[in-house]
Amino acid sequence: MNKQTALIIGLMAGGISVAAWLLAAGGYLLVWIAELLTIITFPVFVIFIALWWNAKSGDEDIPFIGY
Repeated sequence: MNKQTALIIGLMAGGISVAAWLLAAGGYLLVWIAELLTIITFPVFVIFIALWWNAKSGDEDIPFIGY
């Protein structure tokens, strides 16, 4: 996975969460559904933004962030 792919996935996850809350605030989506979408997408957002932050610009593989 390269740096651009990690950023796109992270921003998509954040965008889904923001859109869910805007739709819930506008009355188009139930609040519990917006909460569920945020619970699902927030970890994805954090992980892929961290992967983007640590990724190199080239085609190298991303090292394990663990421990």
